[in-house]
Amino acid sequence: MARTKHQSNRSSSRPQKRLQFRRSPRQQTPVADANRPAMPSGATPSTTATRSRDAPQGSPAQSQQKRRRRRFRPGVVALREIRNLQKTWNLLIPFAPFVRLVREITHFYSKEVNRWTPEALIAIQEAAEAHMIEMFEDAYLCAIHAKRVTLMQKDIHLARRIGGRRHW
Repeated sequence: MARTKHQSNRSSSRPQKRLQFRRSPRQQTPVADANRPAMPSGATPSTTATRSRDAPQGSPAQSQQKRRRRRFRPGVVALREIRNLQKTWNLLIPFAPFVRLVREITHFYSKEVNRWTPEALIAIQEAAEAHMIEMFEDAYLCAIHAKRVTLMQKDIHLARRIGGRRHW
């Protein structure tokens, strides 16, 4: 069974920071409240303004300010991205950087060959991505065998060594 990170159930020791919103010009007069301390001398109502309790709670401006962005648990978004990428048939590596890399490697080995057809470049990219996916699958099996969730460099080395192909 894979290990996962557990979050602490304790609440943080720091109190949460309260946001202060400026009042609209109609609400410049301070509302007398027994729970709020009096304003310091020389302070204007706009500098120490807090949200009025008389304001309607269902107004769209307040609901947008109040609404927080949802945070997903660690790994949920990654699994969603993996499922979406497995459904698509598009290539994962951007085409232009891959073509630059192929031309650089070609220029390093041979000065004579400098032209590629687009079909040949796409075929090379498909083969390269298929090889990388196969290698990552094998390396991830090595990581799971070591009772880890995180893929490490030593897993990739082990997968390549077990595979029998010496490319380095």
